[in-house]
Amino acid sequence: MYPAEQLILLIFITLTGLCIGSFLNVVILRTLSGESIVFPPSKCPKCGNKLKWWHNIPVLSYIFLGGKCGFCKEKISIQYPIVELITCIIFVMTYLKLGFTLDLLFALIFFSLLIVIAGTDIKEKAVYDVHTHSLIIIGLVYALILTGIDMYGSYQLFGEVYLGNSWFQTLPVINSLLGLFTGAAVMEIAARIGYPIAGNRAFGDGDTFIAAGIGALFGWRAILLILAVSVGVQVVMTLPVYFKKLYTQKEFKTLISLTLFLIAAIIYGAAQYSGIIENTIIYLIAAVILAVIGLYSCKQIITGLKNTDAQTYLPFGPAMVIATLLVYFLWNSSTLPF
Repeated sequence: MYPAEQLILLIFITLTGLCIGSFLNVVILRTLSGESIVFPPSKCPKCGNKLKWWHNIPVLSYIFLGGKCGFCKEKISIQYPIVELITCIIFVMTYLKLGFTLDLLFALIFFSLLIVIAGTDIKEKAVYDVHTHSLIIIGLVYALILTGIDMYGSYQLFGEVYLGNSWFQTLPVINSLLGLFTGAAVMEIAARIGYPIAGNRAFGDGDTFIAAGIGALFGWRAILLILAVSVGVQVVMTLPVYFKKLYTQKEFKTLISLTLFLIAAIIYGAAQYSGIIENTIIYLIAAVILAVIGLYSCKQIITGLKNTDAQTYLPFGPAMVIATLLVYFLWNSSTLPF
């Protein structure tokens, strides 16, 4: 492909990403309001006036209007340009990775659904079956197509469809089904651990379906990595909010113990990584101290969870979405789809 053609395709993908991002904003907001995503036409949520075409130009309209409605001058949510830009960036990065292929179509549809799921979960802590079930369907359909391609390739090579054990174990549709059940099972087990600790689920039902959908597309190996990364992402997002709430509610024992544990863990990890801790006795003493602080912090956190007023909840769906994107774009592995 000539450079000029590549540039034209890149511009096309960029503009498409911005336009799809604008549409995803509509899907997010109208899913939450229960309205059709087709009718009525776009309008200001504050004054109800039908928007002009120049009010709907992705990102640019927000800038030119100064972040305010062109009619009532009420502030426009920053969500609009953020979703448009994020969608555009994801579209461009995916295109650069895959090229203009059938894989690209499946990837962009899948990632668009993830953006919608993250959007509704962040705004209202709500995950909708129509979105999560669509994730699962896309993952299974993509796996079936890959399986069909593999079967056709086997037929072309051997004159028949080869069903040997090693080939069957790597069959895309089998990997997809295993990923679906692995994601759902891990999230359900984690969710039900919340009952003996806090008297309710640790995660919502929607999170189970999100994990199942991601697993259906990426397979059982990748979904385990994605869920592990999700925990790290959730911790990073939750800690500032949790610390602030502990301070506001004057839970100083939990705040101090958790702070000490994090500081001690960082020092311990850095010392171990750099090789400073060489003496076995010092190593064990440091490990015991770290464990004691950690156990006390856990006791304080669990005690706080039993108090409904002290609970701090951030949806886990966005963490899974971020982790999926991180793993897909940063982890080089032939086991991933696309």
